[in-house]
Amino acid sequence: MKGTAKTIVALPLAACGGGFSATTSTGSDAGTATETTASSDFDAAGFYEGTWRAAVDTTGNTVYGNVSGKEQMLDVIVNADGTCEVAPLEGHEDLLTDTGTWEGTETELTLHLTDGDTTLTVVDDTTLEGDPIFFGIDGFDTLEFVLY
Repeated sequence: MKGTAKTIVALPLAACGGGFSATTSTGSDAGTATETTASSDFDAAGFYEGTWRAAVDTTGNTVYGNVSGKEQMLDVIVNADGTCEVAPLEGHEDLLTDTGTWEGTETELTLHLTDGDTTLTVVDDTTLEGDPIFFGIDGFDTLEFVLY
């Protein structure tokens, strides 16, 4: 669009092991060395431990008109010991099945699985969002995870 200004908002990344952090780069190349300080006592295990059920928004047409809802696809089980598991629900066995480890901050949960890493973003205390493509789900913009 001609004459439209764009604004980019940047937020500090949270340090592994909990909490927001302040990062200072040193050296001639930006990002060669960093110094990190945690500024909160976020309990990642207390926040993320449990089963997070993933669903996509669906829409369709019936003889009664437009309908919409959520199609539940898979579970991400986050354990307090730092391990996690991805398990597809019945009828979706073709989706990602994997195990690995996790780490979480106040703003995101990162899953370190054998198929690679993916990050889920915190929406609120019981909702996360992620990229459905990573889990083998095509044709949807967002995969919503709800603490189940």
